[in-house]
Amino acid sequence: MKHSLTVTLKNQSVAVERFLRVVRHRGFDLTHFQLNLSDGYYELDMTVDSDKPIYLLTTQLAKLIDVKQVTLQSVPQQQAM
Repeated sequence: MKHSLTVTLKNQSVAVERFLRVVRHRGFDLTHFQLNLSDGYYELDMTVDSDKPIYLLTTQLAKLIDVKQVTLQSVPQQQAM
């Protein structure tokens, strides 16, 4: 499943490195990544793909000291059974 997220984090290169390491270690494939600088913070718009539940990633990202906010932009439609 694909999920779109927006993450706001400190304007530090080490913050981006930590963030990317968590995405990789949690087993999510990064399919889209856009980094913008706004008001002294990086705003990351990204799309990830994985069969794992998205909360496994969002809860870990929110725990990072450099992360100010994690927002799930879109929730995939559930398939009818």
